[in-house]
Amino acid sequence: MSPGQAQGQPVLLCERMLGRLATWLRILGYDAPLIERPPAMTPPGAVLLTRRQRLAGRSGVLLVSHDRLEDQLRQVLGELGLRPQPNQWFSRCLACNQAVEPLERSEALGLVPDHTLATAPGFTRCPACGKIFWPGSHGQRAAQRIEALLASLPAAVLDQGPEA
Repeated sequence: MSPGQAQGQPVLLCERMLGRLATWLRILGYDAPLIERPPAMTPPGAVLLTRRQRLAGRSGVLLVSHDRLEDQLRQVLGELGLRPQPNQWFSRCLACNQAVEPLERSEALGLVPDHTLATAPGFTRCPACGKIFWPGSHGQRAAQRIEALLASLPAAVLDQGPEA
């Protein structure tokens, strides 16, 4: 299990062709590394997300059958029984997938725009790539999109399965 990953959650190995899906899974708090090529065998505790028909039916593989991002998310969450938890949203670096860490306002000085430093309620930083994140309008729109997506899932999916 990688740092920042909820116990019992699978690592969601995403092929490069599913880069947008990987980003949104990270927004939801899931460990979703991008991989160049599928492994010969999916490692224990992982699920390979792919669009390659020839991999369908392999153990530990989920064939993503939809083109639209929202439909892909609905399929992955539903078929794997995942329940995204708001306290896990935005807990991973969108660029490199590492769990982000709190960043003191004083440490953000000179690293973010002055207006952002003065107005943002808090900051996080990726320990791997150094990217800094803060709540803003992008995050608000993403949260609204997540809430709409979750509202469209069948109640049975949200009532079962592991939490993020």
